[in-house]
Formats: sequence, structure tokens, C-alpha cells
Amino acid sequence: MKTFLIVQYICISALCCAAPAWGRQAGVQQEGPAPEEWTLDDCIGYALEHNTDIATGELEVESGKISLNTARMSRLPDVSASLGSNVYFGRSPSRDASYIDNSQISGSLGISANIPVYQGLKIKHEIDKAKIDFEAATRNLELARKNISLNIASLFLQVMYDKELVSIAQSQLELSSSQLELSKGQFESGRVSHSEVVRNESLVASDRASLVQNENTYSLALLDLRQAMNLPDSIAITPVMEEQELPRIEDIPTLSQIYGLSVSMHPSIRYAEASLQSSIFALKSAKSAWQPTVYLSAGYGNSVYSNLTDRSVNTNFWTQLQGNGNEYIGLSISIPIFSRNTVRNNVRLSRLSVTRQEILLNEARKSLRKEIEQAYFGAMAAYSSLNSAQKALEAALLNFENEKASLDSGRSDIYDYANAKVEVEKAQATLAHSKYDFILRVKILNFYMI
Repeated sequence: MKTFLIVQYICISALCCAAPAWGRQAGVQQEGPAPEEWTLDDCIGYALEHNTDIATGELEVESGKISLNTARMSRLPDVSASLGSNVYFGRSPSRDASYIDNSQISGSLGISANIPVYQGLKIKHEIDKAKIDFEAATRNLELARKNISLNIASLFLQVMYDKELVSIAQSQLELSSSQLELSKGQFESGRVSHSEVVRNESLVASDRASLVQNENTYSLALLDLRQAMNLPDSIAITPVMEEQELPRIEDIPTLSQIYGLSVSMHPSIRYAEASLQSSIFALKSAKSAWQPTVYLSAGYGNSVYSNLTDRSVNTNFWTQLQGNGNEYIGLSISIPIFSRNTVRNNVRLSRLSVTRQEILLNEARKSLRKEIEQAYFGAMAAYSSLNSAQKALEAALLNFENEKASLDSGRSDIYDYANAKVEVEKAQATLAHSKYDFILRVKILNFYMI
């Protein structure tokens, strides 16, 4: 009974969370400072700061902000200034607009402003479209953050699962090593034959090989996590799970509640909705090209002349500036009549874009529902597997203890003992897989609800 409690304690300890000290020994040994303990939140936070997709998404958001500012500024007047000078040889224009035979130099300056008064609400539609495009870029960035967080969570839990398998393999090796020492003592006392010792040595070698294989698998899983995080080799980490209880199945909302919350909040849906609204405003902007455009213009101009043939007729520079100035204000209307079907085709293309975005929105909703259903039913199945795995482990432990007692009393051989030991190891691995699978499924559902 005492041995049974020891075995049970080892198995339960392995299933909770591998000891942080183990992380400094498992896998490839790294030189330099001791590995730091990183939780799931630490890994996600680092990945979000150093991921190239996130950096690209942030640039898209900044680009959308600039485009929105450009659209808003299009309502302001367009102001420009001009300054020029000409030298005429032979016939040249005079101050009364006639041409005379002389050479002269002239200069001019002016400033003008052009204000859009009416463009068929095109500017308004472009501003609305820029707002929606900015929102779409923001939602797309949120979606990228969620996808990266979910990917890191999956890789992190895979690392913890492989790390737990290493811990299980270690406990199995310790158990078989202990049995080997016991068989050696029994051989020396004449209770068992030398073949029994050899069989135990074979079992120890098998467990040691299994430990090495699990260590390599853990190292590869850790490498996948580091690469997904863009973590440099100079930083050594040991992933650890925070102290927490397994999620309660009673705390998981119903499928309809999860979907109802996700369909109004999930970035993929909001991005698709924003893209649809953007295409609608683009259609309105294309239609506005059929409307007349009205511009209000105003300006000021001045000019000076200097006769190079007869300088006696030249007027003082400042006197010319005072007398040659002119101001103007005007209103222009442009009415589209025929544009070679350019406007008509642009409107048709915009309508097709709206239809395409409507289809993409419906597909996004269907895809979201499918993902939620898969995660929800996967969580239910994982919880059921977790309960079954716990019962299977209890049965395997009980059978193992019976076989060990039979072996110690000589009523059984090492083969039955080894088979019972393998069944315990399989049950431990299955329980670990079910546990982390259930945690991952619940985390996926949480990602859809926030």
C-alpha cells in the first residue's frame, strides 16, 4: 500500500506541472545565464511586440490615419502663388495689350485660391470611406493580434505537454531503476535468477531511450515556440504554467451565447463589415461623378514692365506695382455630358465590389460559426476524454500495484510487470494530452468572447 501511494504521488505530481528546475535540464543545454521562467502571457506579450505581421498592421493603421486626414483636408481651399519674368526681343506686348516694336523685360506675380463648393457630395463620401478604411485597418490589426496570441497559446501548451511527458518518462525511469536495484538485491540473496536482473536492465534501457526521445520532442516544441515568438538565441527561457485550476465545464457559456457575443465583437466580422461599408461609400463616390461640380476661385495679380529700347518711357517700379494690380473672384460650373462611359463603368465596378464584400461578410460569419462550433464541441469532447483518462489512470495504477505485488511475491514475472508499467505510462500521457487539449479548447472559446 505504501508503494502504491508513492507511485500515485509521482503520477499526480507529473500531471500538475513539471517542476521549473527541470526546465533548466531538459532538452539542449544552453550556455550563458540560467533560463528565465516565462508564462503564457509573457510569451504572447513578447510575440506581439516582435511579430512582423503586427508591425505591418500598425503601419497600415498609420497609413489609414494619414489617408483620413488627406480626405478631410480636401474641403479646404487650394492656394497657390506664382512669380515669373520674360525678356522680349523685337515685338513685345505693351501695357495696353498691343504689340509694339521694342525690346523689354516684364515680371509678374500672383496668388490664387480655388475652393470646391459642390462635387455631388464626393468629398463627403470619400471622408466617410477613409473613416471606414481606418476602422477596417484597426480591426485587421486586432485580428492579427488574436491569431498570433492563439498560435502562441497552442505552441505554449504543446511545449507544456511535451515537458510533462518528459517528467512522466523521468518518473518511469526512476521507477524501473528502483525495480532494477531491488532485483539485484534479490539476485544476490538467491530469490530470483540472473535473467530477471537482465530483464529489468532491458526495461531501464527502454525507459531511458523513451526519456531521451521525449526530451528531443520537447526541445523541438520549444524551438517552434521560440521561432513563433521571434525570440533570439541569446535569451534562454523555461515555459511554466501559472498556478490555476482546470476550467470548469459549468463556466462555459452555451454555443448560441458564444456565437451571439462573437458575431458582434470578433475582429474578423467587424473587418468584413467595415470593408462592406467602405465599398458602399466608394459606390456613392463613383456615382457623384455624374453630378456637376462647382468651384469658387479668387486671386490677385500684378505685373511690371521695363522698356529696353527707350528707357525714358519706363515708369518707376513701385508706381507700376500700385497701378498694375488686379483682383478677381469667379464661380465655375462643370457639367458632365459624355465621359466615354468611364463614370458608368466605374459605378458598375463599384457595385460588383459591394456584392463581393457582401459575399465575404456572409462567408466570414459562416466561418466564424464553424470555428466556434468546432472549438465548443471540441471542448466538450476534451472534457469527456479528460474524465475517461482520469478513470483509466486510476485503473492502470491499481493494476500496476497488483502486478508489482505479484512480482515481489514471485507469483508473476517481469513481462506482466512491464506491461502494467507501460499501461500506466500510456494512461499518464493520455491524461496529460486530454488536460492540455481541454485547456486549449477553452482558451480558444475565450478568444472568441473577448
